Amino acid sequence: MKFPIKFIDNNLVFNQENECFAFYELIPFNYSFLSMEEKERVHDNFRQLISQNREGKIHALQIATKASLRATQENSKKGIKGTLKEVALKKVDEQTHFLINEIGDSQVDYRFFIGFKLMLNEQEVTFKNVLNELGNGFLDFIHSVNAYLMNDFLSINNKELTRFLKMEQLLEHKISRRFKVRKVTKDDVGYILEHLYGQTFMTPFEEYVYHLPTIKNDKETLIKKYDLLKASRCEIKEGQRYLAITNEETEKKLYVAYLPLAMVVHDLDMIGSEIFYFQQQQFDFPMDASMNIEILKNKKALTTVRNKKKELKDVDNHAYESDNETNGTIIDSLEKVDELESSLDATKESMYKLNYSVRIACDNLEELKQRCDTVRDYYDDFNIKLARPIGDMLALHQEFIPSSKRVVHDYVQYVKADFLASTGFGATQMVGEKEGIYLGYNIDTGRNVYINPSLPAQGVRGSVTNALAMAFIGSLGGGKSFANNMIVYYSVLAGAKAIVIDPKSERGLWKETLPEIAHEINIVNLTSEPKNKGMLDPYILIQDIKDAENLAIDILTFITGISSRDGEKFPVMVDAIQRVSRSERRGLLQVIEELRKENTETSHKIASHINSFVNFDLASLLFSDGKANHTIQFDKQLNIIQVADLVLPEAEKELEEYTNKELLSVAMLLVISTFSLEFIKSDRSQFKIVNLDEAWSFLQVAQGKALSGKLVRAGRSMNAGVYFVTQNADDLLDEKMKNNIGMKFAFRSTDLVEIKKTLKFFGVDEEDLSNQERLRNLENGQCLFQDLYGRVAVIQVDYVFEDLFKAFDTRPPIQDEDEVV
Repeated sequence: MKFPIKFIDNNLVFNQENECFAFYELIPFNYSFLSMEEKERVHDNFRQLISQNREGKIHALQIATKASLRATQENSKKGIKGTLKEVALKKVDEQTHFLINEIGDSQVDYRFFIGFKLMLNEQEVTFKNVLNELGNGFLDFIHSVNAYLMNDFLSINNKELTRFLKMEQLLEHKISRRFKVRKVTKDDVGYILEHLYGQTFMTPFEEYVYHLPTIKNDKETLIKKYDLLKASRCEIKEGQRYLAITNEETEKKLYVAYLPLAMVVHDLDMIGSEIFYFQQQQFDFPMDASMNIEILKNKKALTTVRNKKKELKDVDNHAYESDNETNGTIIDSLEKVDELESSLDATKESMYKLNYSVRIACDNLEELKQRCDTVRDYYDDFNIKLARPIGDMLALHQEFIPSSKRVVHDYVQYVKADFLASTGFGATQMVGEKEGIYLGYNIDTGRNVYINPSLPAQGVRGSVTNALAMAFIGSLGGGKSFANNMIVYYSVLAGAKAIVIDPKSERGLWKETLPEIAHEINIVNLTSEPKNKGMLDPYILIQDIKDAENLAIDILTFITGISSRDGEKFPVMVDAIQRVSRSERRGLLQVIEELRKENTETSHKIASHINSFVNFDLASLLFSDGKANHTIQFDKQLNIIQVADLVLPEAEKELEEYTNKELLSVAMLLVISTFSLEFIKSDRSQFKIVNLDEAWSFLQVAQGKALSGKLVRAGRSMNAGVYFVTQNADDLLDEKMKNNIGMKFAFRSTDLVEIKKTLKFFGVDEEDLSNQERLRNLENGQCLFQDLYGRVAVIQVDYVFEDLFKAFDTRPPIQDEDEVV
């Protein structure tokens, strides 16, 4: 068979029939967890994309390409900097070695290419135009003879090329209004060709280069015929139901089968029949698909339908005249044809002459048969019958080549735009970045998931947020703390600086369990020892007097419950705090003294109320007379603040029910978190993290919510991410807070109310039963993840290294049997 392609100029592909196709890569769009309305919108966009072309042809290809895992990991090293760079590079190399041993050196990526036949506008018939067309035709003839006889160059007329380029620009503008597309390059076309001829089994898509130099003169552009044909250099032997393709260099043999669509038993449902989307989850082997579409104008489509109707009626009449019953299939077909005729007549839509084929490749004939059977069973579930014909393999192979004409006419299907839209062409389950911190893998597709915590602030194209904050939510024991710890750890390795507020003291052994970074870990244990007295007093901790004063007001109003609306007590207390701010000795104990000096009934009541907290052990950290032995220093990459003996309230507990110890504990977290603002404002060039564990404890109070807002807003402008680890989505559902959260992680929850709130927080349909079940049935370490592009998927957090698991595991140790009394 003659090679179908005549010429390639970037995304323009000319075939032997002198037709020009403009090819684009349809950027895959995430389809998982979309609401019904969003799915309908995607369906409608694709239907309009198809139906906007009133005539011509369309060639759509799904190609399984390879992405190099090693290259991804190497690219992830580029952003690493700081004092721990050597440790980080070594860790990434070890991670790469582990992943390659587990899953191989590459992963399958599905890419979607779509080509439209360019229809040149009708020109005014003039003597000059006629002469130009005759001249072009004569030149084409001469070039064809030269190419055939001399076997040297293939050419295209520059004027004709310019006309097609103008048409392509108009087409791209129309397409990009509905979908994100990228013009393909000669490298993309070359990869597709070599892939179809079994040559790219070792070459990642991103690394492939197609050597196709062009020679351009005043009248024409030329390419060497050999350069075009070299993509198909291989030995092909046609078996009855397969092709045996042998690489001429490596002599590696590949067996390929083509399965054309033979019959559609029932129309595809508009939603729920997205074949291209679901097969990515269904199969653990790569496969390709081709849709060759010829557009039939409404008038021609009606003629075709009516002719088919006449044929069916003739069969029906023949059965009646022969005293036989008409076959049920004929009756059903007549009903469908009547319905189709009415629809076409009413809507004036076009119809589409479709050749749909699936390509399966394998290096083993027995395995190939098993894969073919698996794929046919899958399509059976959608009431679509695939054939595996004898003797048509080479012809079906030709139909996969971009811009190829229809070769096999036995498997033509007449469909409407709705059928093509229902296939889910371009729909995938993508999530995360192309490189960065390896987080785990997508449960449904097995694809590795990477994140870049500092990326949102860069205003990435296509992102729906520029917020650096993250949220980790879920009930106890689901794995939220583990995932949070892992992200902080790898971020620090990559050069970030972090403060981790650890109210449960779960990270106190990190110097021992993470020896490779022990020299960059600073653990601050705040105990009630005399040396730590007053370390959390706002006047000691905060350098700016006005900021310290504001924090003192927040803390004392919180623990006493005195509201700003209390016209009697609030002004008295604020006045006392302001006098302390103006004095030389500043501390919260001095506020009590100032209140007593005022010597009124109200001031004595407030002083006594505040003083009632001073006698608790924890209070020595918070209340000072203006003197302190030392302050908190953040001079390491990873700084952990632990406060011993904190008594945090239960998440469900109302503020009015808090005990004095619980009030003091939350107040201390507020102080530490406020101090983190100072940390955030340092060195804007360095990415920073403030990690708030048990964040629910202060998000429930007004002062805590206000503080969280300040942290997030300051973080976004100062290149710092604030990470909230909390049990309930409710804590973050405030619109201001919700809009400032970037990446989100939700772990298992069994409470239906909480599940709905979580789904709402993620912006997905909270009433969808399948969404609820996914969240309810998550296993430990699995979570619902939303990236900065708004895409949602279920991922498995993968720690890779056993030492990290031991360091980050917050479960209580299992007691050995011989230790049990």
